[in-house]
Amino acid sequence: MKRKVFKSLVFSMLIILCLAIPAAAFDGGGFYESEVEELEDEALDITGELEPEFRIFSDDGEIDENLTGNLKFSYPGKTHEFKVLIDFQPGAVEEIEFNELYYRYFGKKYNFLIGKHVTIWGKGDKVHVVDNLNAEDMSDFINPEYKDRQIGEEMIKIDRYFRGGNANLEFVYTPDFTPNRLAEDPESPLGNWVINPFTAQLSDLTLRKISAATNQTEAEVISQVKDAAADEDNQFGLRFTDSRGGTDYGLSYYNGYLRTPGYDKAALNAKYKEFKAGNSTFSSVLEAADLHYDSVDVFGFELARVIADINSRFELAYYRTDDTAGDDPTVRNNKIAWVIGGDRDLPISNLNLNLQFTGEKILDDDQIENNILQGSNVDAEYDEDGDYTTNRAILKLEDSYQNEKIIPELTWIYNLNDNDYILEAAVDYELEQDLILTFAHKIFRGDQDTTFGQFEDNDFSSFSLKYSF
Repeated sequence: MKRKVFKSLVFSMLIILCLAIPAAAFDGGGFYESEVEELEDEALDITGELEPEFRIFSDDGEIDENLTGNLKFSYPGKTHEFKVLIDFQPGAVEEIEFNELYYRYFGKKYNFLIGKHVTIWGKGDKVHVVDNLNAEDMSDFINPEYKDRQIGEEMIKIDRYFRGGNANLEFVYTPDFTPNRLAEDPESPLGNWVINPFTAQLSDLTLRKISAATNQTEAEVISQVKDAAADEDNQFGLRFTDSRGGTDYGLSYYNGYLRTPGYDKAALNAKYKEFKAGNSTFSSVLEAADLHYDSVDVFGFELARVIADINSRFELAYYRTDDTAGDDPTVRNNKIAWVIGGDRDLPISNLNLNLQFTGEKILDDDQIENNILQGSNVDAEYDEDGDYTTNRAILKLEDSYQNEKIIPELTWIYNLNDNDYILEAAVDYELEQDLILTFAHKIFRGDQDTTFGQFEDNDFSSFSLKYSF
């Protein structure tokens, strides 16, 4: 933790240095040009959003309220840009945070950025497998939009443009690594979106039973598990994108870590039995489990093109972990992941149909079964059904009326393997410019051990009022 604080201080000093020397440029023969360019005569831009939301959960009928919003300060110059984005969502993370804070220089052939920033890679529509630089805030599960779930990361980012700006080579380096942020408070006004940090393997390892055995709240258990995972440093990414003949494509490489911690299942099971017998502590259980984030190299390809009036999208990624042979039960196997789909306007009203499929295939699954022969359910990737391919369909149907003042939307997310799903009906109504009223109802269905089925009691109706300024 001290090392991360020190790195943050050093990184902040670098930001201040760049702000003090705003003439950083790549267009000359050196890194800096001798002449200092004056900042454009642009005014500071202050914008933001404020959105109170009320949720009525079907299981108890109570009304829970929450307030979200952001405040953005930006200097939108032609050569220099400064941006500060402050997010607040007390019901989710119970804190106000600087999600973005950066300086960017725009050159003729280069852009240079330093600071805290969100970078999204990929051609999918709010669904990606090649986007790995930023962590996700899952404290409200996947209820917010994809972009709103991204957590800013301190980084240095350089863009080099070719062919008049049609092609771009991106370089990104981050000194730290941030894991996904999971819900910790089952009493949150946003609802109970707490996920068991340990996959189901023993009936005693449910979050509720761990909480009872340790005499801690579920929030305290999750916090202890989170603190037990080793900190990781450094991420690196390269991405080349180009556009030719109506086709947008890209190649990318990411070197970093998987954002969901792995652990030694066999050691966890054995040590937890000792703990239940009174011969160990829960801290010893977590130490034996060796919670860690698996290192990974991700090689990605992305493509977008209009085909038969369909705005088609495609992403393909190969995740290469240290377990290239698949015989290490404590490390996740290599895998391939994909996104394929598109959207098209329909000849009915202003309907737009958007359908995407995303999934993954875990490689060397035969080795997983061999690992199981040597123990009982000890491989990090083990599936009792022997199914190591997952597929998810995301269907969205959207319409608009009165010059897009009224926008109804129906969204269905369905896991083809486990038959669990989310179904949401929503409508946005623009009361006046910059003021939008939203009504929505969302249901979750599936078995209790599935991604969406575990929240079957979380069906809710909501209404919110978003004011932009």
